[in-house]
Amino acid sequence: MKRTKENYWHAYQAWQGENKDDYHRTFSGKLYDEFISLEERTIYLKYSFNAAEASIFCSINIFYIEALIGTYDMEFFLNGEIADDYLDFESVVVKNQIIQVKRSLRIARNALKLGIEAAEVAKITEIPLRYVERLKEK
Repeated sequence: MKRTKENYWHAYQAWQGENKDDYHRTFSGKLYDEFISLEERTIYLKYSFNAAEASIFCSINIFYIEALIGTYDMEFFLNGEIADDYLDFESVVVKNQIIQVKRSLRIARNALKLGIEAAEVAKITEIPLRYVERLKEK
């Protein structure tokens, strides 16, 4: 799972850099990387009677300000070698989630500029306080 989480960031940053148009289209712009968090989802052994190799799958959920936006899976051979990886952001669901989160972030930024306290902004926007405080630091 540790390797899966580490490799997610490499895959995400490679996609962000190599396919900028797809990245921006998927997220309707750019995301704050520090607002992305990862959570272990599943780990399982897969053995097919038609294949000579068994493999281990590790899957993590990807959250943006606590909204689930996708999954990342890695497949390993039993010797630890990486067989494949899969980065999946469900476009319709992601766009709806991202639009809502970005709207809340815009409201939070404007409220902070007006001098409203971070705790109040968190209540108004329903964004956890720790993210509002990070936003205030920016």
